[in-house]
Amino acid sequence: MRKFFIFHDYSENMKEKITTISLKHKVDIWWEDVQNVKGIHEDDLTWHEFERLFKKKYLSKRYFDDTTKEFYDF
Repeated sequence: MRKFFIFHDYSENMKEKITTISLKHKVDIWWEDVQNVKGIHEDDLTWHEFERLFKKKYLSKRYFDDTTKEFYDF
């Protein structure tokens, strides 16, 4: 999504809305759970906050460690 946003001048709130509409499968289920558990309304959420929540869930330190290891082992 970041690459897409480079070419479009959307507000932070609009970026978040576009991203959440585009979610599919397990990520969409995760997002629904986040909204329900944390009581988050999309109208109040910025792109940066969504990105933080997403990274916390899907881009853990282990992910980066594994990716770095894979890069150097190649």
